Amino acid sequence: MPFRAIMRESETYARMIQPMVLLEADKIQRLHLFGEDTWDLLHTIEGSFGVKFAEDELVQTKTIRELAVCIRKKLEHPLAEKCLSAVIFYKLRRTFITLFNIPRARITPETSLRELMAWNDRRSRWREIQDHLRFVLPELRWPLWLVALSIVVVGLAFTLPVVGWARLASFAGSASGLFTFVAAICVWVLLLKLLSPLARTFPRSCESFGDLVKLTLARNYARIASEYGVSNEQEVLLALRQLISAEQSIDLREVAPDTLFPEGLKIY
Repeated sequence: MPFRAIMRESETYARMIQPMVLLEADKIQRLHLFGEDTWDLLHTIEGSFGVKFAEDELVQTKTIRELAVCIRKKLEHPLAEKCLSAVIFYKLRRTFITLFNIPRARITPETSLRELMAWNDRRSRWREIQDHLRFVLPELRWPLWLVALSIVVVGLAFTLPVVGWARLASFAGSASGLFTFVAAICVWVLLLKLLSPLARTFPRSCESFGDLVKLTLARNYARIASEYGVSNEQEVLLALRQLISAEQSIDLREVAPDTLFPEGLKIY
């Protein structure tokens, strides 16, 4: 084969390969944004909606809205004849009436959950709701004051016997300092486990009965859709936003449709 023909074929091959190399580089760069927290959140989303994401799909979906569109396209059930939020509202209301003997008139979408679930029996009622409906709900959270207090208690326990924070900081680069730091973290986690009965704060953006309805739908969408059908893209988007807000303890207003995923959520 003449030399010029060989060169022409090489140039053609190079032009074909270059876009593929660039696309692969963009894919790798995009996936580098997905850290452990992001993958954990994605697994929760997949379980809640009954879908499975491919890497190429995650590369192409840049916002919460695009992720919701991707989910909606994957849902194979027929379109629901009823509003799914209304279905869950009536199911939850019947549950509260049956289990807790709460008058029907007291339960509206605007009713505060604090009025329906008092602090002293909130955890038990939360479990009863899940067991009765066989739905999954996010765990109740520790109050911020309790988390702060536990950090202070563990910090004092590990620093007072030595010489204080300055000594701990001087140990940071040494094996003994690293051991002390790891031990303090382990003790703190154990302390939170022991204090788990005090974790009674509602998930983020779940303050009213209507919020609980949306969160229940979001966390159990696959099961509900298999029985009643799927909803429109707007309801899927709202359910996705509610789920992300609760799982990541982010205010719902910060999980806007055009929020970048995952970098806009400040998780990695």
